[in-house]
Amino acid sequence: MWLDQYGKIVWISNINATTYQKYKGFDLSYRQYFTVPQSTHSKYYSSTIQSNDNVPRLYISYPLLSNSNANNSNNNNSGSSTVVSSRANSSSSVSKIFNGVMVAGIRTDTLGDFLKDQLFPGFRSNIAILDKDGNILYSTNNQTQIGKNALTPNFQTAFLNVISPDSKSSLNGLLRRSLQDIPGNGSNGNSEDILAKSGLYTIAYQPIIVDRNHFLTFYTIAPHDIASNVSNLASQAKNFSTFMITIIGAVAFSIALLVLSWNKRLKMIINMRTEELRNTNESLAELNKQLSLTNEQLKHRDKMQSEFVNVAAHELRTPIQPIISLTEVLKSKAEDREQLRLLDITSRNARRLLHLADDILDVTRIESNSLQLNKERFNLSEVISNTVQDYRNEIRKAGGAANIELSYTSECGDSVVEADKNRLVQVISNLLSNAVKFTKKGSISVTLEKKQNSNEFIVRIRDSGIGLDKEIVPRLFEKFASKSFEGTGLGLFISKKIVVAHGGRIWGENNTDGTKGASFYFSLPVINQDLQLLEETAFKDGPN
Repeated sequence: MWLDQYGKIVWISNINATTYQKYKGFDLSYRQYFTVPQSTHSKYYSSTIQSNDNVPRLYISYPLLSNSNANNSNNNNSGSSTVVSSRANSSSSVSKIFNGVMVAGIRTDTLGDFLKDQLFPGFRSNIAILDKDGNILYSTNNQTQIGKNALTPNFQTAFLNVISPDSKSSLNGLLRRSLQDIPGNGSNGNSEDILAKSGLYTIAYQPIIVDRNHFLTFYTIAPHDIASNVSNLASQAKNFSTFMITIIGAVAFSIALLVLSWNKRLKMIINMRTEELRNTNESLAELNKQLSLTNEQLKHRDKMQSEFVNVAAHELRTPIQPIISLTEVLKSKAEDREQLRLLDITSRNARRLLHLADDILDVTRIESNSLQLNKERFNLSEVISNTVQDYRNEIRKAGGAANIELSYTSECGDSVVEADKNRLVQVISNLLSNAVKFTKKGSISVTLEKKQNSNEFIVRIRDSGIGLDKEIVPRLFEKFASKSFEGTGLGLFISKKIVVAHGGRIWGENNTDGTKGASFYFSLPVINQDLQLLEETAFKDGPN
């Protein structure tokens, strides 16, 4: 227990919350385990104390003290806290403030049972515990004597059921000597034989010392038939040892024969396996040599293939640009509607071919780790808004404005990022292009948000189209992951690499609110506000 300076319970262990609320604040200031440390500022060891639950216990309590300057004790301490000065006449003396006690208690029967368990279970013996004043704290023979003094006329029944009247004086003398026999005075316990009507008993005692103080005395009372029990046990142990030695010898001999036989067989098996391993190692070495040669050839072919793709993409872009330009010139001069329609088809397919060439070049740069980012600071919301507006115009030109509703909302105030503007426009365009491609009729919404205490902006492109194929979802951002004849599957792969290069992340899923369609998300890190403020201040104030 922890008692405060008034003797009231602050905390108590081994009880549940309901019982704790019942005992919290309970007044125990009348108990000696509180009053003695309060007055002496030293530890206290109790004799048997009948607790509030009518269970006899032993208690040890320590005062909780703190240092204080005696000169300021009147100003710094209030209430009933006790202050004791070690130098009453000195203005700078150190004082001790009494803040309560910490109390530990143990049931006397628990203590006795613990000590009894330490005895050999085959011995018929009783134990008893007396405090330093001779009061009986525990007795395995007679629990009704607990709390009574062992030197009173009727105490002997606490030790022996039937004791000879002539032996009472011997027993009293033994008890008086045991209570005065303290280690340090030349003795550490003793024993004596007492004759009872049921036979001869040996009583041995041992004082229990705590902090050089005589706290308890422990007694064991055993009949003299213990010697015969010990002799029988020794005889049984001898016979058992002989039997075990014989068994062990026989087992050892059998094991030796088996080991010799197994050793010969194992030697043959090991030699055979060693030869097999040697042949296998030679085969593996040859295979590794061939694999190394094949790997070098594959690397060379991969390099040649990458160079070919790179050159082919560049060469493909060269004639496409003039085709697109000339087509636009012809469209401006054409008057026949059929000619305009054919020129539109030519221009649209030429742009698709140019987009494919750009994608192939981007994949080549990504796989060769040569993708460059030209970062600058700009308003992300403004870039998204302009891109969405461009797609509105394209949808309107294609005649799909009546079928698709494209909207953009921003839930952020300041959305400044440091990134490659053109590459982010490429990511947004790829995601919008996919949404338009798979949404023949419905809505496409683009949102920009930043959650509270988050360090990233989240862009979401949500459509009400046909949704994502379950077979594609696990490899959504891999190269050529497409089941559509209208796409190569490179757009999402390139978008992921661009977002990751900016320190963001990208993911996609089918709509989870029960509606058709899919949603794609990507994030971008927010600029460190403290660093941004420092840079703006430095720019405004100029160098020192």
